[in-house]
Amino acid sequence: MNIIFREAAEKDYDAIIALHKSEDWGLDTPRALKNFQEQGNLIIVAELNEQNNEQKKEIIGKMDLMPKKRHSVHFLYVERLILIPNHRSKGIGKKFLEYAAAEAKKRNLNYVDVAVRDENEIAKKLYQGSGFEIIGGKVYMRKEIK
Repeated sequence: MNIIFREAAEKDYDAIIALHKSEDWGLDTPRALKNFQEQGNLIIVAELNEQNNEQKKEIIGKMDLMPKKRHSVHFLYVERLILIPNHRSKGIGKKFLEYAAAEAKKRNLNYVDVAVRDENEIAKKLYQGSGFEIIGGKVYMRKEIK
């Protein structure tokens, strides 16, 4: 299995939009994706190339990387990392995170951050297995309007 990790191009937008819609994540128009990239963010795709056959290339996952700053600390923020279900648990998520770390290093950043829902055990296991540490928790609050 030959997988290439690269920055997304406009030709990839339809596949990215399909991935977003499968998780109800927004950014579901070509214009929204283009705007996201024009703001200095990266969309990284994992492209499966069946035996180096140009006809059999398929986007099997993607990840967004956003340069951010919080409390005077500059970092890369990982968001919307998703893989097609039949390609999960094969080490591809870990490769995405290695790509994020390499990109942070290239930009002279010391941190890569991610936020994970507490109930998302699979994602937490992926991130912790890739060296991420829990540094705080988010509190989500809701008020019911009657």
